[in-house]
Amino acid sequence: MRIFRSFPVLFALASVGAAPPPLAAQDEEEKAGLDISQGYILPDATVQDLFATDPNYATLDHISPDGDHFVVPLSTELSTLAEVGEETLRLGMLELRARADRPWHLDIYGLYGFRFYSLSERAYIDVDLPEGTYVSDLMWSPDGSRLAFLAHLEERTEVWIADASDGSVTPAGDARVIATIGTSSRGQGSAPSRMLQWTPSGSVLTLAAPADRGSPPPAPALPSGPTIRHTRAEATPTRTMPFLLEDEHGADLFEYYTRSQIVELAPGRSPRAVGEPGMYESLSSSPDGRHVIATRLTRPFSYIASYTSFPRVTEVIDLESGDVLATLEERELREGARGGGGTGGDPRDWTWRPDGSGISYLQRAEAEDGEDEDDDRPDRIMLRRAPFGDGDAEVVATSDDRISGVTYSADGRHAFADVRRDGDAALVHYALGGGEPEGHTLVAFHDPGDAVELPGDLLTARTGNGLEYAWVSADGTSAYLRGDGWKEDFRPQPFVDRLWIPDGATERLFEGSRDSFDRPLVPLDADLERMVVSREGKNTFPDSHLWTRDGGMENLTRNVDPFPQLTAARRIDFEFTRRDGLEIQGRVSLPVDYVDGTRVPAVFWTYPREYRSEDDFDNATIRARNHNAYTNLTWLRWSDIWLTQGYAIVYPDIPIVGENYNDYYISNMVDGMYAAIRAVDALGVVDMDRIGHGGHSYGAFATANFLAHTPFFKAGIAGDGAYNRSLTPMGFQAEPRDIWEAPHVYMEMSPFFKADQINTPLLLYHGADDNNSGTYPIQSRRMIQALTGLGKTAALFEYPFESHTPRAIENNLDMWARWIDWFDRYVKGAGKDDARTATDSP
Repeated sequence: MRIFRSFPVLFALASVGAAPPPLAAQDEEEKAGLDISQGYILPDATVQDLFATDPNYATLDHISPDGDHFVVPLSTELSTLAEVGEETLRLGMLELRARADRPWHLDIYGLYGFRFYSLSERAYIDVDLPEGTYVSDLMWSPDGSRLAFLAHLEERTEVWIADASDGSVTPAGDARVIATIGTSSRGQGSAPSRMLQWTPSGSVLTLAAPADRGSPPPAPALPSGPTIRHTRAEATPTRTMPFLLEDEHGADLFEYYTRSQIVELAPGRSPRAVGEPGMYESLSSSPDGRHVIATRLTRPFSYIASYTSFPRVTEVIDLESGDVLATLEERELREGARGGGGTGGDPRDWTWRPDGSGISYLQRAEAEDGEDEDDDRPDRIMLRRAPFGDGDAEVVATSDDRISGVTYSADGRHAFADVRRDGDAALVHYALGGGEPEGHTLVAFHDPGDAVELPGDLLTARTGNGLEYAWVSADGTSAYLRGDGWKEDFRPQPFVDRLWIPDGATERLFEGSRDSFDRPLVPLDADLERMVVSREGKNTFPDSHLWTRDGGMENLTRNVDPFPQLTAARRIDFEFTRRDGLEIQGRVSLPVDYVDGTRVPAVFWTYPREYRSEDDFDNATIRARNHNAYTNLTWLRWSDIWLTQGYAIVYPDIPIVGENYNDYYISNMVDGMYAAIRAVDALGVVDMDRIGHGGHSYGAFATANFLAHTPFFKAGIAGDGAYNRSLTPMGFQAEPRDIWEAPHVYMEMSPFFKADQINTPLLLYHGADDNNSGTYPIQSRRMIQALTGLGKTAALFEYPFESHTPRAIENNLDMWARWIDWFDRYVKGAGKDDARTATDSP
């Protein structure tokens, strides 16, 4: 069911037999304490209309290899209760839908379609997909004429191919795709697929159900013995995670649902199996289509670690014969949160060279006789040509400094190495093709933490199969640097510089405006005569433009703003100083109907972050705060929905600063909030007698702490939080110490142990199937138990089937109705009936 197409029906059904008005009086004989409506309730029509509005707009950043077409994904953050409530298996932190062999999220949110944009025609091409289909893993064919993708149908996933010229769609075969660990929710619509690859002949490689799959392993009728947990030979600290494997049957189910067969697909042909089945999590095809680098999971599994820590083998497979030609890497089980990894001399960063010459990787030089393994040794760029065994390794280039990554030009003539020395970074160039080259520095060593002085990163592009390569001028004499252009006044000006390869000289080709936020998206020619650039502003909706070197700026997308009333909202950026002298940033967004000269109630929404030093915080703030950026509407967390309900939104930074930062958590957060409140009061727009605080996850933790340690707020909202740090004893958030190293920190930071000090009404909400580390629903259940036992004012709403972020429209609408009702009663209703004037400072 696609959310935006089905909202009117959903709302009509929700309104039939709806619960009483929010917080209406209840029969006191039936229910003592707070008057809270039972069942699902709805917020007012304004909020419902926002949820029913499609927020999608076009950004032209996923370009075809031929440079003419862009794919424009259509996404949703929302689903329905029926969709999120379908059976989900949770095995080793892998959450999957067994009936369809895919991750649960691909059934409930993400991309529900896409369309094409033709640059030459200046026109969109619609792609018609069946109702209820989600898609993922969008991959351009080598010539840019077609797009392969995973079509997540009701009962299975298949590979489909869309024609960019007319939007027509054709199945690439009838194979049942196994997408359980080969895909993810990250970067959908832009990041390359790990399980969908084109061949030069036009066929597609993917992961499918093995021919010998059979039925899922049945659960044993009776246990064969007790469940056993035991210590390890060495200390093995692990983070607190839900949904780990619990027994051998769970391990068997994990293998059954992740085991797949590499297959080659083409329309009109039967799937061709390649090699043997395995628990494959990634594929990468060679540029010539003859080989594939494949990574698969192996046993033994773990009952104390996520599946991402399970052993892995990376191999090179011949696509014609299916033979394993070489084993590149074998990674052992990694259970400890603080340990792991191979030695510093192990090969790393395996990837195909874009010019087709072989497999690139990095490896330190071997230790000489008498040298310690940890001694400094040169780092090397390496190459393995076919058949890719150890004996086929060649040294391409050597560096006295650690190489953190290497990028090649598409023709293989240039290698650009990112190197590190004593924490500083530089870019070194190697001219390839004539023996082992000498590197010369193009970008001098600089502090990567100094945001305003950063020279930019190498401008790159990707092949249709996702291989990254450096963008080089037509004559081969220049590369390009793309930078974020961060500024101390929080008005960044992204830029592109020409970088002369012979001497490292630079020339500025593009720089964003001071009055808008202009980002280069994709270059359109080798010499950067034309680029696609995104432009937006604090009150200007984003569009993609065609930029030309002669100063042209043509609006290509002409997006229609779905929320003009929120775009027009007044936003005030302000600075405040904590009593220790730290300068901090914040923003106030005012209600859509704000009247000058009045003070309105406000919601403070925060999320504390940790920093080792003030310089670290200053640079992080410069990166995070953008006074020229547009604020996209989200249904989640610090949403502008509040602005339609008469509230201002205040979002101040809450930095926790120090070498052992959490030693100062309470004092830093209290001092920071006090300074923020004084600064907001001085703006004359917020009624400081009517302010509430909200937060999600670690922000929920902060909300409970603010209510326990400060008198500032009239009410609080806290969601999916962890309030008792003794339940996360091996570390949490950025805290590296365990509870036995820093017991005072764990206890002092835990608002559960200060519940007796919470005298402010607190609304708690939690997803019943929260999958986040440390935030088990029991955290909120124990918190409401404590507040109830202490006679406080609080309520907990536990939403069925939800994970760490609520997705079902029914749950979201109910949640917003209750949030607004809670603050209307305890915050907005706490002051005078009418808005105060700006001169009525408390």
